[in-house]
Amino acid sequence: MKLLNQTIRRNTIITMAFLMSLVIISCEKSTRKPVESLSRADIENMKADHIIPLKEAVKMYDKYTKERVKILKDTLKKKYGDDFSDSRTVWLDIKTMKAYLKYLEESASEAEGLQFYFSVDPGDKGKQSNHQSFFIAPTIKNVMEGDTIQSGYTLENGKRIFLYEAFKESLERSEVNIQKAAFFTSAQDNGGLILNDMQGSPPGGNN
Repeated sequence: MKLLNQTIRRNTIITMAFLMSLVIISCEKSTRKPVESLSRADIENMKADHIIPLKEAVKMYDKYTKERVKILKDTLKKKYGDDFSDSRTVWLDIKTMKAYLKYLEESASEAEGLQFYFSVDPGDKGKQSNHQSFFIAPTIKNVMEGDTIQSGYTLENGKRIFLYEAFKESLERSEVNIQKAAFFTSAQDNGGLILNDMQGSPPGGNN
């Protein structure tokens, strides 16, 4: 069980990276500057640094199929049933993405980037239950063991909470307590900064 959970957490949604690169402007430049004020130079820099050709996307997608999907296929079917087919893409509409960036400008103006966390939906989300997903959090410079890195964080009751701290606390609890933990729910209810609830495919149907 522990090995399966670790393997699933390491999975990457390759097509997500390709799709989101078309939506998200270079994170280090956009979160401090209003989306509406982006210059043509900003857009050209984003294209040069982040847009990948179709050939590379196909290669990445195929590698994911061979080195993730095929390896985990039987294990996941054994765990969740023969009809289980894990998500290969996650869909988010542009309007929501723009609204999220605007929300960060208003609520987390100090943020310097975005962090994507690969995850698995909990077992109470209907068709999306137990499927691969991701959530997004803003980042800020943080010093860990002498190294300066970008760390994802959220706000809860006006207090900044680094996500790695919450994850560490959760992992130290029993598996039952982890399932019951209300960190993400309470954070979003109290003005948190974590974005989730996208539509996956399958079973979301966006290809």
